[in-house]
Amino acid sequence: MSTSDDRPPTGERPPEAERPHRRRDGSTADRLVAAARVVLARGGPQALTVQAVAEEAGTYPDAVRYHFGGKAGLVSAVVESLADDPRFRAIARDSGTAPRSDVVRRLLEADRDLLLDDGSYRDFYALLSGIVLDTELRERVAVLYRGYRAMYAGVVGSEGGLSADELHALETLMIAVIDGLAVQKLLDPDSVRLDVVLPFWEKVLELVFAHVAGGGDAGAQATD
Repeated sequence: MSTSDDRPPTGERPPEAERPHRRRDGSTADRLVAAARVVLARGGPQALTVQAVAEEAGTYPDAVRYHFGGKAGLVSAVVESLADDPRFRAIARDSGTAPRSDVVRRLLEADRDLLLDDGSYRDFYALLSGIVLDTELRERVAVLYRGYRAMYAGVVGSEGGLSADELHALETLMIAVIDGLAVQKLLDPDSVRLDVVLPFWEKVLELVFAHVAGGGDAGAQATD
């Protein structure tokens, strides 16, 4: 079964296909992303073909090309969907208008919920080796990561005080910590205690901000 937007007129290609990292709200595009995750969970990365995804979604292979430009665009859209949470966008919007400590706490709470979603990280890491080995996919997902780092930078840098290099280091490490925790949790879920690790990580971040606010005297700030 197909819908009216499954097959575009010959030769036409929507702007979305040229910008695969933009959020899509079209029902067919959303259905294709969901179908790709079903195919991935059922058969692994090798099963993730345009034909298989189209069949799972109940549409035509041309619909994948229409909405995503091809398999690479579809895969990058799947990766984007795995971390797509309205709370992250709301947190980014609040940066600069709410105290940094409050916004960072909300960010870590959203990260915790993401870490509890084993399916999303399982799908991401199932795709990762193929992404790393494919130049086009690697570039597409790198763009997504730059967007995530910019969002984190907006949160942790909202009150200033950090140099450009410090901000880059912190935003990169914040994402690395969450991604690394996800790997450990997938491999050995019973030994990774998020209820201990994440509050400790928040304290580490508080020390960083105290260091910045105190002009480098983190020890004095931490003992106040």
